[in-house]
Amino acid sequence: MSDSGSVQRHLSETALDQALKAAESGERARRLGFIKSLYQGDSVSDAIAREGHTTSTGYRWRKRWNEGGVDGLLPDYGGGRPPKLSPAAETAFLDEIAQRQPVATATVEDILKTEFDVEYAANYLPRKLESIGLTYQPPAREHVDRQAILEMVEWDDKAPVENTGRHPYNEQSSRTEAGWAIAE
Repeated sequence: MSDSGSVQRHLSETALDQALKAAESGERARRLGFIKSLYQGDSVSDAIAREGHTTSTGYRWRKRWNEGGVDGLLPDYGGGRPPKLSPAAETAFLDEIAQRQPVATATVEDILKTEFDVEYAANYLPRKLESIGLTYQPPAREHVDRQAILEMVEWDDKAPVENTGRHPYNEQSSRTEAGWAIAE
């Protein structure tokens, strides 16, 4: 690209200086500083190098300035991709989790798919759930007294036992379930 082409003077140098001083963000200041350098006679490649961007970016900024002034130069971020769950759907989802907690990951995926028609990648789902206020609760480990277990086990003294159903691990009522729950 050649450096031919000029910069339109939408603002006086004093007004540009005032806009540069009032710039709230670094990006706004960089773009206005680039235009100030062009006002002072710098080439596009020299002016943009000072701002730490590529020459093609400099030509793009100059074109946007020439077409729209300050409003044309400044970025118009579209806000990114819209969320899959609207705020109302997110609240309804959290209410559903609150009624069933703790909820296994597979059940969370099923709720999202069937009730909200939303799917998240398996790697992203935990981050998404944490960002909306859920935490994963792993199953609690139960402390077992080894001596008590040895005393409870019915040892086989080479005599047939009809029922071996009595075992201390058959009744673990204190063990919590794993799953997603609302963070407290």
